[in-house]
Amino acid sequence: MGTNLNYFIYFHSILRYFILLFALIVVVQCVVGFMGKKVFKKTNKQAALVLLICCDIQLLLGLVLYYSMGWISKLSDSGVMKDPYKRFWAVEHGVGMIIAIILVHLGYSVSKKNMDDDRKFKRMFWFIFIALAIFVATIPWEGKQIVGRPNIPHLN
Repeated sequence: MGTNLNYFIYFHSILRYFILLFALIVVVQCVVGFMGKKVFKKTNKQAALVLLICCDIQLLLGLVLYYSMGWISKLSDSGVMKDPYKRFWAVEHGVGMIIAIILVHLGYSVSKKNMDDDRKFKRMFWFIFIALAIFVATIPWEGKQIVGRPNIPHLN
């Protein structure tokens, strides 16, 4: 693996914490919003926008890694689904993250809709909460059998 690829992996691994942080912020804002009958403010929309931007950058980095590490070619391998390592990297991680990022996009689109604030908070909550659950489930955490990587990557 080349040095440039190590930088992509490093930034891809670090950016996940910003995504998790902003997803959590948006979820908490939504819960506070609909429980407290709050007004949907510009700051609520901005937090969702930062989450969206981080997710899109993460997706681009992930696609670069996916193709440069050859995972696309492994999809045609008949044994990819039998090997937990190959299945995770070739299928589960990418598909899970793309679904979660689509949910983030849907959640952000709610912030631009003309609807009552309570409904806006609730809809955004569910989109981002489900995305957050998928993020947590499909991140290759250190200690996760077979596919785990260090939680804080090292640049060589």
